[in-house]
Amino acid sequence: MKLSFSNIKEFEDLFKTPNLDVANGIVDGIQKSHSKKKKTALLFEFSFEGDEYEYSISLPKDQWEVALKACLKKYEEAELFDQAIDTYQLIQKVSI
Repeated sequence: MKLSFSNIKEFEDLFKTPNLDVANGIVDGIQKSHSKKKKTALLFEFSFEGDEYEYSISLPKDQWEVALKACLKKYEEAELFDQAIDTYQLIQKVSI
């Protein structure tokens, strides 16, 4: 997921509290990496206005299950049951 921020506060606000956009980015990144048999999932690429650099957030395979369980909880709280089922199935795949 590519993101662009005007300032550091926007970045902090997005990642300060778990939200569905972040959960979607995590699940999508892990799913893509798992299907390609990678050992690290690239979750987010981001930049700041006026900054020539691009940054990335990735997650090693040994942390995928924990991250997916947090996303599953978020989907359940939001009553997004299709996403919850898909995430549960992905948890089963990555924990093998």
